[in-house]
Order: sequence, then C-alpha cells, then structure tokens
Amino acid sequence: MKKVLAVLLLTIVLTMSQHAYAAFESTYWGVRALGMGGAFTAVSNDANAPLYNVAGLGFVAQREVTLMGSRLFAGLEGVEIGANYIGYVHPINAKYGSISFVWSSVSTPGLRREDSFNIGYARVLNDILRLDKEVVELSAGINFKYLLQEVKFDVSETDLPTYKGAATGDIGILAMFANGIGVGFSSKYIVPADIGFMEKDEVKNINVVGLSYYSDELPLIKIPYFTVALDVMFRDDETFIKAGVESYVLDRKLAIRLGGREEAFDIGFGYEFAFANETKLIIDYAFELPLEVEESYGSHFIALSFRF
Repeated sequence: MKKVLAVLLLTIVLTMSQHAYAAFESTYWGVRALGMGGAFTAVSNDANAPLYNVAGLGFVAQREVTLMGSRLFAGLEGVEIGANYIGYVHPINAKYGSISFVWSSVSTPGLRREDSFNIGYARVLNDILRLDKEVVELSAGINFKYLLQEVKFDVSETDLPTYKGAATGDIGILAMFANGIGVGFSSKYIVPADIGFMEKDEVKNINVVGLSYYSDELPLIKIPYFTVALDVMFRDDETFIKAGVESYVLDRKLAIRLGGREEAFDIGFGYEFAFANETKLIIDYAFELPLEVEESYGSHFIALSFRF
C-alpha cells in the first residue's frame, strides 16, 4: 500500500507541474532549453532538438553528445524525482542531413519510470524546393519513438504487469530566415500510443508553434549574441505559452538564459571550453522555481555536451 500511495503522490506532483498532463508529457529536457523556459521550438539547433523540434537536426553542423541529470522539486518531503537525458546527433552531410539517437527518462526510484527511445532524422530542403539560402533555410524532420512505462506494484496486491510500451512519432518544420527570425512547428505523438495498464490510456497529440529572433548584437540595447523565443503549445482545448531569452558574453563563451511559463520561472548558465580542431566541451546549468508546488524550493539541472 505504501508503494501505491507513493506512486499516487508522484503522479499528483507531476500533474501539478504540468497542468494535469498525462504520462510522457514532461517538459524537463535539455538544460539549455530549460534555461529559456522551454521555448525552443524555433531555436532547436543542438542535441536537444529531438525532444523539442526534430527539424532542428538539419542545422546541427558538428557531431554532438549531450548528457543531462537533474533533481526535480528538491525539498518536497517523501518524493525523489529525477529526469535524465542522453542524446547524440550525427550530421551526415549537407545533402543527406542528420540523424539522432536519444534516450530520456523521468522516474522516482523503485516506484515509477517513463522511458522514451528516439531515432530522428532531418535535412535542409532548400535544394529540393529551390529556396534561396540568402533568404531562408528550411528544414524538416521525423522522429520515431518508443515509449516504455514502468510502475512497480506490490505483487501481493495486484497481478497487473509492471511494464507497458507503445510506438509513436513526431514531425517538425523549422525555417530560419536571413534577418534572424525563426519559425518552427512541431507535432508530437502523431500516432496514438496506448500506455495504460488497467484501461486504455493514450498519450495525446501535442502541437507547438515557435517563434524566435537572433541578432549578433541587439539594436539599441547592444546585447551580444541575443536570442528571444516564444512557444505556443496546443493540447486538446488548452493553450500554453513559454518564453525565454539567451545571450552569450565573454567572447561567446558564457551563456546567460532566462525564461518561464505559467507554472515556473527559469534561469540558466552555460560555459564553453574550446579545444583544437573545433572540438568543444559545454557545461550547462538551469534552475527552475515552481510556482504551483509551494513545498519545493526548486529543480536543478546540469548537462555536459561534447561537440566534435
């Protein structure tokens, strides 16, 4: 019975932080993206792209590996929740695009776990559509996903299976204009995925429209390497908004990020170490303050990324 109560508590915590979302709709991925409040659909140009907008893979120029670990809702008594993420992006070439392999997981040890395994592909379509790169670069992508949910019930109390999996996918489009404006669209879980144990429980489709603007130096204010982004997410009859900003200082080595959405405020930092042959090591940190979980004093995220 204690395990059942703990699982229920975990579910309550997650739904409080995600507007009563169901399973596999966590927003806790990608430390850079989290530092910007999760507004990343029209920015996605690194190894975080597969979980925000897979089309962004088409703009990744280097091979990249990223590893993320986190502690969610620190200070919430009796609940230990963590989100982990490993992603790899491999650009093939300009003609054939990029592929990605991603594993993400959110869990509370010994109680409940959600794993997602992703294989993504995207490429820039300018040559096919005969678009002028001096005006816009357009990329499109697809993500194949397998969702696996685990709930550890007491054997003495139920004969339910502990695992349930289902396949689905995402599609995305990202247009990056020469004037710095980016427009993105991502449709997630486009194929119904039933992960219910006792009855049908489908992960519902999510559609996100993103806008971004980038400038090497923001006019008037003179903020260097500045990005501002906005995501509008649609699920059923609900609409949610995420917004964030990012700037790089110290010769583009130090990143500073701010963002938020209705239920949380985010702040993030990143630092890049450059080596020979354009190899880079990037350390990112983000802190999220939940506005609807009063007992918690925040969530912490850290990631290491290696570009080569």
